[in-house]
Amino acid sequence: MSKSLLIDLYELTMAQVYFKQKRKTLATFDLFIRSPKRPFYVACGIDDALQYLDLEELKFTKEDIDYLKNLALFEDDFLDYLKEFKFQGDIWTVEEPEIVFFQEPILRVSGSLIETQIVESVLLNKINLGTTLATKSARVILTSKGRSVYDFSLRRTQGIDASLAAAKCSYITGAKGTSNVLAGFLYKIPVVGTMAHSFIMSFDKETDSFLAFASQFPTRSILLVDTYDVKKGIDSAIRVARFLKRRGFDLLGIRLDSGNLVEDAKYARKILDENGLIDTLIFASGNLDEYKIKKMVKENAPIDAFGVGTNMGCSSDNPYTDVIYKLVEIKERGKNFIPTMKLSEGKVTLPARKQVFRIFDKNGTMEKDIIGLEKEKINGKKLLKKLMDKGKRISKEKSCQEKQEIFLKKIKTLPPSLKEIDTNYQYPILISNELASLAERVKKQIKKRFSPKVIFMDIDTQYDFLNKKGALYVKDSEDIIPNLKKMINFAKRNKILVISSQDTHRKDDPEFEQFIPHCIKKSWGHKKLKETLLKKHKILTFRKIYSKKDLEFFIQNYEQIILEKNVLNLFANPNTVNLLETIFPEQIVIFGVVTEYCVKEAIEGLIKMGFSVVVVEDAIKEVSPQEKEKHFSLWKRKGIEFKNTKDIIQATLLYC
Repeated sequence: MSKSLLIDLYELTMAQVYFKQKRKTLATFDLFIRSPKRPFYVACGIDDALQYLDLEELKFTKEDIDYLKNLALFEDDFLDYLKEFKFQGDIWTVEEPEIVFFQEPILRVSGSLIETQIVESVLLNKINLGTTLATKSARVILTSKGRSVYDFSLRRTQGIDASLAAAKCSYITGAKGTSNVLAGFLYKIPVVGTMAHSFIMSFDKETDSFLAFASQFPTRSILLVDTYDVKKGIDSAIRVARFLKRRGFDLLGIRLDSGNLVEDAKYARKILDENGLIDTLIFASGNLDEYKIKKMVKENAPIDAFGVGTNMGCSSDNPYTDVIYKLVEIKERGKNFIPTMKLSEGKVTLPARKQVFRIFDKNGTMEKDIIGLEKEKINGKKLLKKLMDKGKRISKEKSCQEKQEIFLKKIKTLPPSLKEIDTNYQYPILISNELASLAERVKKQIKKRFSPKVIFMDIDTQYDFLNKKGALYVKDSEDIIPNLKKMINFAKRNKILVISSQDTHRKDDPEFEQFIPHCIKKSWGHKKLKETLLKKHKILTFRKIYSKKDLEFFIQNYEQIILEKNVLNLFANPNTVNLLETIFPEQIVIFGVVTEYCVKEAIEGLIKMGFSVVVVEDAIKEVSPQEKEKHFSLWKRKGIEFKNTKDIIQATLLYC
């Protein structure tokens, strides 16, 4: 089985639709970081991603095709297409390792819509991992202020691939070596190691364990001194150092792995120096990260090197980078490329092919970045370069040693304030005027093309609830009747479909064990208010399931569809879900009674179905103000909008 199945299923299901309907469509996607959780990022994993896209590696084998066929999702002609699948697109990307910031394109893919979609998952996977680990290790190394850092993360990373990536990325960003022998073999990274507490515990005496190790590795002995008592351990190390000295060797170092590392290091340095071991290194480990290292450096701990494992190899405080992959332009057959963008709140993207221009000050320090259109003439270093043409890499990947050299030069250009791990400084990332203007034009075009399909939902506006003589009259509910009337009249004038619920009971309904009898069918209290009843309406009983064809007819021919129910929940009527799915509205404006009962059930049902809901605040009524506030707060957290009648009418006029 090949690696081609390293893909999210939806990439393939979308690809099958594209194969049927958009086979000749071309597209461009940007891969970038959405949120600024770090003051800067180090883009890595790019070369791993490009290697995956190599023509020989990204290939669906017979075994792959057989598996996909057994899923009973894909048609034979699409599977035949996959048999011959090759990535033949173009890729522009920053040079790995590159210092980047959120919003900036790290990688751009252009090609057929099918191809550019299929490669999404693995691009995100590899660049997320590499960038997350490279950024974390860069932070650790920066705070060490020139002291050596080594990767000790193998045993704590999430799998073999992650352990190799941690070793590779930390080395690229300046680590001196790794404990991971396979990484050393694959990437020519120096490998290092000391000893475990278990090694010392396997001997009768601590000194015996030190002697055994030093005798075997006289030039590379770093003795772990805190297994039992750190001060006695240091004394034992000094004795072994004298043993080595008599044989012409120097003790390389001691390691502190627990306790108060600052105080223990100061004590160790003092004792070692007093015994003439001024060149013996003090190596610290033990759940370290950039925050702890910064504190130790600030307290002048005489530590020469740090072994950093879990927190660096897993990026424990930020275990992923919010990399995303978004469509920025589309080209149908026979047409020009059309810029496109996402408009979701908090997730707006920028359209078209772009370039990142980096500006440096006279001292060579990074001053600002400008995101502009690809062909704009802006002074500055262009970060995106073409690395893959028609599916073939056009430049050779650099070695880890070359990448480390490149990165150490680049990190010197980073503004000093960004090198502080707890900085509040935000590096300037500007949008060019041309790109900003294009984004505004595209936004207006999209809004015009995709005006929302709106329906109104009227909940239980019946006499038993909204009239003082009603069986379950809601106090002061008659105050909302003028606004209910405005909403219904507005819907009629502007041909907005109204979906209404109508509480409908028999005299012996089980609900009357909880509530007094109300809304008994054909009674006065069961009737809808005249203000909320349109002449051309259709009642759907909960005792019958209507066909899709029937529902489509009702939608086309009635201005109001009334769903009867004999419980609180509107969705107990088996036609509710089918009706809403047939209409498929983009926004549902809801009003009526009672807020914490039937309105609540309706809203929560709509949330589960994924609909966009707007609550008309001055056209609903509650029994308990406290319950109302509780539900309003909860719904707001779930993305429900709240507006008044006037605002609804004015907003809806824009797309009626």
